[in-house]
Amino acid sequence: MKKFLSLLALILLITFSASAAQISSVTDKAGLLKPTEIELLNQRIRKVEQAHKIKIGVAFMKNIGGRDMITASNDFLDQNFSNGMNGGIVLLVDMKNRKYEMSTDRRMVERITDTDGIPFLKDKFQSELSAGNYYGAINNFVEGVDELLTYCETNGVAYGQRKPGEIDPIAAVVAAVTAVILGVFIRSWLIGAMSNIHHAMEAIDYLKKNTVKLTENRDTFLFMNVQRRAKSSGSRRGGGSHGGGGHGGGGGSF
Repeated sequence: MKKFLSLLALILLITFSASAAQISSVTDKAGLLKPTEIELLNQRIRKVEQAHKIKIGVAFMKNIGGRDMITASNDFLDQNFSNGMNGGIVLLVDMKNRKYEMSTDRRMVERITDTDGIPFLKDKFQSELSAGNYYGAINNFVEGVDELLTYCETNGVAYGQRKPGEIDPIAAVVAAVTAVILGVFIRSWLIGAMSNIHHAMEAIDYLKKNTVKLTENRDTFLFMNVQRRAKSSGSRRGGGSHGGGGHGGGGGSF
């Protein structure tokens, strides 16, 4: 019995150690960061995680072995950072090909959207990544995540989405144009319905007979105004999901 309990304790210790290794926020397999920098970044990430009840992971890899970046980042998220109460987000960097990819899970994608949140994060850290300031890039990435989640929690909607009751400017313009067109139509209908007036078929109908005498019959061309516009090709870039399992995200090169 004692041997069994000792074995069980050993298994639990190994499991705990493996779990602890998995949840390390910053992974630097490319040797780009100093130990002190990694510790400072881990502390910064823990504060953001606790404030928003999420999980954040960042990994610098020498290469990802020819794998697809989206698949690799999704797997990195699912295997290590998918246990956040309000979701998880990761940043995976492939130094060999100088590419990066962010992945969000199905809960985080509602708070950091692919259409507005992910571009916001790119603007925060991509320039630092390109300049070789890897500590600054991660710090800006974490700061951006904090800002986006704070916005969502404060306003009740994700960054880039309209607040409840907020007027859509495009809808307002469409409504105004529709009102003008409808007003012109109603006015024309009312004028046409009047019995004491009617549209003249020709300009001469506006003249009183025998009051004007034309001495010359000649047409004079004044000018022509021609406008040409390039025909649109009609092609549009289509959007797609970041992958299966409700993932979101996006990436690029640096």
